[in-house]
Amino acid sequence: MDTGEGKFEIAKAHTAQELQSMMKAFEEKYPNHGGWFRVGEEVELRGSLFRVKSVKPTEIRLKLLKRKPAREIQP
Repeated sequence: MDTGEGKFEIAKAHTAQELQSMMKAFEEKYPNHGGWFRVGEEVELRGSLFRVKSVKPTEIRLKLLKRKPAREIQP
């Protein structure tokens, strides 16, 4: 999660219930937080599509993905 303070907090949980409680605790601790990022997640930034490769305390690594061609609409 982006803490809003220039760092990421990493939530490592073994179960969905653990993850939910960690997320709630982080959101209470950092009221100005930004988004949550997951390795493998696809995100769009300024019209480009990326996959999250890794998240570290002060950086996020993205891989640029190819866009699928837009389909033409048949009348």
